[in-house]
Amino acid sequence: MELNYNRKEKIVGVFVIFITLLLLSTIIIIGRGKHWFENYNTYYTTFNESYNLKVGANVKLFKTDIGKVKAITVENKVRIKLVILEKYKSRIRTNTLATVQSPTLIGSEYISIIPGPADAPLLPDGSDIPSRAKKSIADILAEFEVEKTVRKLVQAIQDIAEFTGTLKDPNGPLLSALENINKTTQHIEIITKGIEDGDGTLGNLLTSNQLLDVILLRLKSVGKILAYLSEASSKTPGTVDQAQTSLAGVEDVTMGLTESVAILKDILIEIETNMPTIKAILENVEEGSQDVPDITTSTTHFIQEARDGVENVDKVFQSLQKNFIIRPNLPPEPVGENTDAGLRR
Repeated sequence: MELNYNRKEKIVGVFVIFITLLLLSTIIIIGRGKHWFENYNTYYTTFNESYNLKVGANVKLFKTDIGKVKAITVENKVRIKLVILEKYKSRIRTNTLATVQSPTLIGSEYISIIPGPADAPLLPDGSDIPSRAKKSIADILAEFEVEKTVRKLVQAIQDIAEFTGTLKDPNGPLLSALENINKTTQHIEIITKGIEDGDGTLGNLLTSNQLLDVILLRLKSVGKILAYLSEASSKTPGTVDQAQTSLAGVEDVTMGLTESVAILKDILIEIETNMPTIKAILENVEEGSQDVPDITTSTTHFIQEARDGVENVDKVFQSLQKNFIIRPNLPPEPVGENTDAGLRR
């Protein structure tokens, strides 16, 4: 038997199928977001109190949701059953800790997992995770030293109040400084007014024309100096030519010195070559000089003996001249010539 559907029935059927698929897709998306289709591992932890935990509270690792609180059992202590996603079981190791934390402003308490060392062994499914007690307000205040901070804040406020009172004091440093500044300003105004009126040395200098005349005179002197400099600069090319000529002469002299130095170098080389001969001559002279004193002494004795002989001969001759027999027969003495060349006339 064939079923025949009219057009409306077909439209309704398609609509129902579409709604059903949409619901299934929504369930799948929500389930994946809520981890409905994922596997979980079960762990347990124990606290001294419940800290307002509720079933369904989140279990977080580094602020990331990794599981839920499945059950809370109150006995001697509060035993809590945790279900954690299987993909995070590698972070549940020995020395892992579970603690209760509260959100900053809005939200309920949750369990925070503090992972253990990466090289520690894994905790098996169904194991107990060690716990750490939640910090109370007193613990937090003690940790941040709130009382000490409040004391410092109160002391700072008192210091600010004292400083403000000092500033308000008419005899205080601020008002005294402002008064001194006011007086200084008044003095400056008086001095400025006196200068504008031409009072004092500075006022006379600024208001008189004498300073301006002196400045103009100096400017004229500067103009003359510049003119002299311009004239001197115009003569500079001739001076440069003379300097070049002098440099050429210096170059010639330098060349002559170079030739002289070369000749002197040759002389020194020749002296160095003949040095052995000169040394031998000097040695001979030195040996001969040792006989000079003896020769000089002998010569001195010889001259002295000759002198004595001459004196004896002279004495004999004079005695003969005085003899009356020989004297008349002697020739007359020759007359000497004048050799003074007129100097004694």
